[in-house]
Amino acid sequence: MRRDYYAVLGVAATAGPREVRQAYQRLARQYSPDVNFWDERARGLFEEIRDAYRILSDPHTRAHYDQFGAMPPGDALAAGRRGDDVHMTVELGFAEAARGVVLAVPVTRFSPCPDCGAAGGFASGRCAPCQGRGVRRATERVRIGIPAGVDSGAQIRVTGEGHASPFGGPRGDLVVSTRVREHPFFVRKGDSVHGEIPISIWEALRGARITVPTPAGEAVLVVPPGTAPGQVFRLRGQGLPRLSDEGTGDLYVTVRVEIPRGLDPRTDEMVRDLERLLPMSLRTDLARFQGGAE
Repeated sequence: MRRDYYAVLGVAATAGPREVRQAYQRLARQYSPDVNFWDERARGLFEEIRDAYRILSDPHTRAHYDQFGAMPPGDALAAGRRGDDVHMTVELGFAEAARGVVLAVPVTRFSPCPDCGAAGGFASGRCAPCQGRGVRRATERVRIGIPAGVDSGAQIRVTGEGHASPFGGPRGDLVVSTRVREHPFFVRKGDSVHGEIPISIWEALRGARITVPTPAGEAVLVVPPGTAPGQVFRLRGQGLPRLSDEGTGDLYVTVRVEIPRGLDPRTDEMVRDLERLLPMSLRTDLARFQGGAE
C-alpha cells in the first residue's frame, strides 16, 4: 500500500512549501529515469515522488489530502527505498581529537513509529502519533567513534544511523563533520604540532633540559649551550597520529629567550663584567650598506 506522501518526501506534516520543494528536488535528482536508465524500481520510485510533490505543492490539494488521508494505493515499487542521510557537526577539544574519543550525541531524525510498527496504521485507520506516515521525528542518542588524529573538516560516516526509510527500507547513514577547537599552546599543521616556550638567558647560554607538553603527555627537550632566540627544535614522533597510516607526526618547539629587566646597580655591574669577558662585534658589516649600497 502506498505510504503517506509526507513520508515519501521525508518531511514533516508541518513542512513549509520551500522544504517540500527542496525535498522533492533532491529525491527527483536521485531517482530520475535520466540517470537510472535500466532500473525499473527507480522509475517506480520517481513516479511516487512526483505524485507526492504534485499533491503537497498545491495548497488546495494538500488541504484535501490532510483532511481525508492517503490516496488509494498505486504501485508498490517504492518499497525498500533507503532512508536519507543525516548530516551534523560535532565540536571536539584538542585532546579529544589527538587521542580519539567515543561520543554519545543527540541526533534528530525520522525513526519508525513504535505505535503502528512503521505501517502508518492504514488497515485500522490513520495512526495518530505519526499521522499515517509510518515514521516520526525523534531525538535519540547515537554513539560515534572519533578516530585519533582527526582535524577540522573531517567526515565520519556511521552506517545505518540516519533517517528511517518511509518505505520500510534500511536507514540512511549519519555523516558527522568535525570541528576542533583551538589550543592555547599547540598550533596544528597537518599531523605536526608547533609550540613556543620561554627560556631564560642563562638557559640559552649554558644549556638546559626542559620538560615540554606534547599531545600525548610530556617530553624532555635538550637545549644546547649557546641557543639563539627563535631556534626551532624538532621532537620526532611527538605530534599527532596520522589517519592514513600508523605513524605519528612531529612536535616543533620554538624557544623564546626572556631578557631580565630592572637591573639594580650591582647586577648591572656584573653584566658589564660579563660583557668585557665576552666581547661581541655584531654590526661591523652594516656600515657598507649605508645609502642603499650593495
